[in-house]
Amino acid sequence: MLKPFIQSDLHQIRVKKFIRMIAPLVPYITVGMGLLVCHNAWVAILSYHLVMLAVISTSGKRLSFFQIFKGGDKIRLPLLAAVGIGGGLLLWFLKPWVLLTGEMKVFTQSLGLTQQSWPLFITYFILVSPALEEIYWRSFLGDPSTKLVLNDFLFSGYHMIVLAGIVQVAWLVVIFLVLAAAAWIWRLANRLGGGLMSSFISHLAADISIILVSYFLVIR
Repeated sequence: MLKPFIQSDLHQIRVKKFIRMIAPLVPYITVGMGLLVCHNAWVAILSYHLVMLAVISTSGKRLSFFQIFKGGDKIRLPLLAAVGIGGGLLLWFLKPWVLLTGEMKVFTQSLGLTQQSWPLFITYFILVSPALEEIYWRSFLGDPSTKLVLNDFLFSGYHMIVLAGIVQVAWLVVIFLVLAAAAWIWRLANRLGGGLMSSFISHLAADISIILVSYFLVIR
């Protein structure tokens, strides 16, 4: 009589383990398909976000959205926010050496980002992406280790899919290492604060500065 229930429990355990195993690969699959196959930025970001939500909801792990508002302090928050803003500023000042000449405008237009659609994309990106990514990468896929872990590099790595067509090859290596270090620092900051607010504010500041700089580079 108990056998069907035991088999059901074992099946659920296997499913959850499988979901946990493939979870770090979600952006590579969704963003890769969206950009490289569908050639559409909206398909890439919406599929990435929807699959992240699906993975979290089917994993059985309870996560609160409000954790992004917990754990900050008066010292870490301004410092991490400034570091985040620095990402966009560096892109602006280093653009002659970092970016492939003229490729950003061509690349973004090929993904369906026109002058008319950019503002809506920016708004959605800023409102959704930093919060959801922090909940996914730093909470759902969180790691208590104080050392660099595989997920730090996996978080960094999927960004290379987006940047490969517009950034010089040597700079891709630099950006990959910087993003992995950022993921590690965000985990440590969250551990000290006991919530996601430190990484969320820094991530939000970085995304705002970088996407706005990208927008002005494209429309000028």
